[in-house]
Amino acid sequence: MTRGDLPTIAVMPFSNLSGDPEQEFFADGLAEDIITTLSKLSGLRVIARNSSFIYKGRVADVRDVARQLGVRHVLEGSVRRSGSRIRISVQLINGRSGSPIWAERYDRTIEDIFAVQDEITLVLATELQVSLTEGEQARLQYTTTSNVEAWTQWVQGLSYYRQAVTKENCGRALPHWEKALALDPDSAALNGMLGLLHYVDARFGWWDARETALHKARSYADKALELDSESAVAFTTSSLVLLLEGRFDEAAAHARKAVELAPGSADAASFASFVFASSGLPEKAIVYSERATKLSPKYPGYYLGHLGHAYRLAGHFENAIAAFKAYEARNPGFGLVDLVIAYCQSGHPDLAEQTATRLLSRHPDFTIRRWASTQIRHDPTQLEAEKAALRSSGLPPGDETAHETTSART
Repeated sequence: MTRGDLPTIAVMPFSNLSGDPEQEFFADGLAEDIITTLSKLSGLRVIARNSSFIYKGRVADVRDVARQLGVRHVLEGSVRRSGSRIRISVQLINGRSGSPIWAERYDRTIEDIFAVQDEITLVLATELQVSLTEGEQARLQYTTTSNVEAWTQWVQGLSYYRQAVTKENCGRALPHWEKALALDPDSAALNGMLGLLHYVDARFGWWDARETALHKARSYADKALELDSESAVAFTTSSLVLLLEGRFDEAAAHARKAVELAPGSADAASFASFVFASSGLPEKAIVYSERATKLSPKYPGYYLGHLGHAYRLAGHFENAIAAFKAYEARNPGFGLVDLVIAYCQSGHPDLAEQTATRLLSRHPDFTIRRWASTQIRHDPTQLEAEKAALRSSGLPPGDETAHETTSART
């Protein structure tokens, strides 16, 4: 069975019926956990959170949602929390007819939330007739943490991280995840995600010195792998850390493993694309990026950044230009550096200079040195050629002695 023949589902954001806006993260976290667990199954295609959650707060016909996301089934749900009690209602719907297939209401204590998640995902796998390979039955269980207080801190941090990977959002997520890990130090997912934050810090120079941040990222990634050798999050984080360490073959192997462990995860595929492109394998990176966009039809803008990155490093400049223009249209100011390079390397110096002017109007403190310090290339001559392209387009080289930081998606 090809991925195109697999049963398909979109898990919609759960409604918060608690009457307390502060509990919104709780409902979001529950839906995201179900998506994450289902994405581990090779016999199911589950739409990524960043696509299904665009409908949050909107009234939409489930048949229209199914058509727009290209799925046959939709899961809707609601959460009502009162003190230590929770009521979770879920309904699996036929996306073509709008008819319910299965519905259930769970009235439990908050401590039972993980058992409820496991029951929901198991019923979904059964109702959708998902073929489970050896080992996937165990993966179907929720594994982030078994500590309710840790889970609450985890989803609070996740609510910031999912907004956008910026210094501010990551800085707000960090203390929540540190509190979560203190409550459950044996969680592979929590170690992995903390490692991811410190990888971003090591790359973009947000908080700690680079070597300090890299050491923290490596420690968390190693701990995550030690705790769970089948954690996709652990392998994704490890692949990115290995990339920063210049261990390209190992980075690609770990990125590939992450996708194998979570074949339905758009994020795992998109990060794998970035790792493969930076490791000198841009053609394979294109395959992973295209996979990510199929898993998440309403994908976030930075997926286009990863796709354009792969196209450009593979020498497919027209495709790269189209991807970066689309990225910048969605997220004004982002993707412009790569667009300057792509224009220059494809023989359009006038367009490169125009884009460079636009880049400086958006980011007046931009320097080539600052940008280059965040880049990772298997072939260092590639980066030198890119720096030359930026210089020829009139962008400032930067002070060689200055300590500079940058944003994640300039």
